[in-house]
Amino acid sequence: MRNQIIKNKEFNIISRSIDNASKCTVTEICEDCFKIKLNRHVKYEPDESVELFTMTPNGQLYFETIVKNVENDILSIWFPITYKYLQRREFSRINSDKEIILTKDDKNITAKVIDISAGGLKLSTNEQLELLSDYKTEIKIENRVVQSIFEPIRIEAIQNSFISSGRFKEITNYDRIALVQYCFSRQTENNNK
Repeated sequence: MRNQIIKNKEFNIISRSIDNASKCTVTEICEDCFKIKLNRHVKYEPDESVELFTMTPNGQLYFETIVKNVENDILSIWFPITYKYLQRREFSRINSDKEIILTKDDKNITAKVIDISAGGLKLSTNEQLELLSDYKTEIKIENRVVQSIFEPIRIEAIQNSFISSGRFKEITNYDRIALVQYCFSRQTENNNK
């Protein structure tokens, strides 16, 4: 796994506080730890537990570890004892039964979410959406509302409804990381049932 932690490799880092979620870049590899530079100013403490994840050719690499040292926006992170490759796709997908409203040209369309990831949605509607069009939407996850543009990239007709798969556009990194954490925690809960 250490061969995946290389200089200039980008990771997502989160702590118990979602407000600390950030992207980071590996700046140095040491004997017992590695150093990362945070992409935005957030507060981490020595001995704080953190989770890091990134895409690799083997799938999404995920591990938990501890902050060794903090110097401004540079963190020294202990090499993890264990790690997991979660999946080959870039973002974890989880099933959902949420309802959302899609808005285009002041017209609202009710949609039922089939599954969700930090990259996009699969949803069911009673009317056909337009491929590669922009639909404004909001999704409530836990105690926050994620705002984004949904762009359908695949549509199929099934009985009396339309199944659309698409990606998020114009989503903040903060919201994307919140979705990653939400999907990962739901996936972990489902696997432990």
